[in-house]
Amino acid sequence: MQEKILAKLMELRENEKDSLAAMEFAAGRSEEMMKAYCNIAEIPEELLGVGVTLAGMMLDSGAAATPSQKAKSIKEGDVSVTFAESVNGTDEQEMLNCFRVELDRYRRMDW
Repeated sequence: MQEKILAKLMELRENEKDSLAAMEFAAGRSEEMMKAYCNIAEIPEELLGVGVTLAGMMLDSGAAATPSQKAKSIKEGDVSVTFAESVNGTDEQEMLNCFRVELDRYRRMDW
């Protein structure tokens, strides 16, 4: 499924400056997120659009471009750094919540 997501993403974003490595990461990550959310081993063909859109959201938010998080606060005495929980205000759970209606149909119980 990752290859299909990547191919569709490249087709839709052929005029944009996103790097191939970032697109590959976003495609793979979107597949991993859908599998983990639904607790399934294979992504059904019906969720291809969700995977492509999710990967696009990651590229737009910058989550695929930079694996590091942005610093939220820095304390100098005894050096303490707090990182922001989301990239550009959008974390992975918020992204998945946008597709709950579609993903919940394929969700399996985890025992």
